[in-house]
Amino acid sequence: MAEEEKRESMSAGVPRPDEFEMATRNLMSADPDIQTVLVSRLSQMSPEELRLMDQALTPEVASVLLKLLPELKELIDLLGQQPQAKPEEKMEDDMPKDMGALGNM
Repeated sequence: MAEEEKRESMSAGVPRPDEFEMATRNLMSADPDIQTVLVSRLSQMSPEELRLMDQALTPEVASVLLKLLPELKELIDLLGQQPQAKPEEKMEDDMPKDMGALGNM
């Protein structure tokens, strides 16, 4: 009986294929906490830093970055919905209007 219990406990730690697929989907979905951190970090960047990021983020790099950080996709979509304003104006949450490459992705 001890051998049977050992096999059951060992197999209990291995996810079923559907559980593994669901866990993978969850890992690839955007996390609101990470998105909040990204917005905070971007808001602390200078216009020069945003311009440098804009130069570095080619479309190829951007597509890979979106796989790594799906939170950026939602952020980019949100920025795309914002009306264009003068560069010195800021949004309500103090996020710079000119988000460099993120605004152009």
